[in-house]
Amino acid sequence: MKEFMVGHDVINGGDYSEFFDGVMTSVSSLTDYNITRERYEDYIAEPIKERELFEGFDGTLFIDSGGFKFLGGYELDGSDFEVDIDQEKIYEIQNRLGGDILVNLDQPITQDDSYETRVEKARQTAENVVQFLDISEGTHSARYLTLQGYDYSMLDTFISEIDKIVGSSRVHKKFDGIALGGLVPLKDNKGRLIDAVIDCRAVLRDWGFDDLPLHILGISSSAIPLLSAVGADSFDSSSYLHSAINGKYDVSLARSKPLDNVDFSECNCPVCSDSDLVDRMKGNAEYRKDILGPVAMHNLITQKQEVAEIRDCIRSSDPNALAEYLEETLGRHKALRRFSHRVVNESLGGYF
Repeated sequence: MKEFMVGHDVINGGDYSEFFDGVMTSVSSLTDYNITRERYEDYIAEPIKERELFEGFDGTLFIDSGGFKFLGGYELDGSDFEVDIDQEKIYEIQNRLGGDILVNLDQPITQDDSYETRVEKARQTAENVVQFLDISEGTHSARYLTLQGYDYSMLDTFISEIDKIVGSSRVHKKFDGIALGGLVPLKDNKGRLIDAVIDCRAVLRDWGFDDLPLHILGISSSAIPLLSAVGADSFDSSSYLHSAINGKYDVSLARSKPLDNVDFSECNCPVCSDSDLVDRMKGNAEYRKDILGPVAMHNLITQKQEVAEIRDCIRSSDPNALAEYLEETLGRHKALRRFSHRVVNESLGGYF
């Protein structure tokens, strides 16, 4: 994907920059490959977009704190080093990587947490928020406040604890958006995801934060149209990668085909229009990454194009545009039909 991102010669130097207008990485991913301290120091030595390697990338860089991964142990663990993690270290790394959108280090909740545990995690997150705002004062980066919760009560409690320590007026003045986390365990439960976003929007409205954009962390693909319809503004996705790794070629946000059954001539995206890349997707390459890399790029293009269509529906002067889109796409998908109907009836004014 990096080769597509920068237009490398190995993918015939094509310009795919329009599909990389926004990119997310995470502090927690720095040691995913058990790197050495020397490599780690090199990674954070200069901002990503100032490196010669990424000269072709000029999109928005969103750097997550990695709170979910750090929940079990607050450290970056490489092959020959460990780095203790706290809010100050997280911000230092985010800043050194040159993030355009940053989030505070949060304390993710789990479904098994007691009420007392959730309150304590909210309090710890609030303390991180204070430190985050103090040390990032004057930054040119946008700052998003991370929230945790699956329903109105949990989210309201989380914000209440933040308000006690930070103050809601300071939150509203200093933050540019909200990032809702902790939903990955619910990714296969569309009903719970819809509830979470509806309740989050309600809580934000009641606390006077409804003018802030809402980003959903770690939830993508077929959930995007549904959650867009109930108030989510942006998402981060790795499903295009996982689909490719599993030999799946995306047709839409909700449908994919086994790679062996694809007629590449039916797609006019830049990947499927390149005969060399099509030949690789058919299995004619030495390395697996050269077979599945173009598949992942195609999947990303497919997702981005459909997200653009959803955005156009939301912005349309036709009040029925989004409902019509949902009916024509998810409404025809057996497993998603009832969720599509629910969203249309409950959030979009019912059927036209």
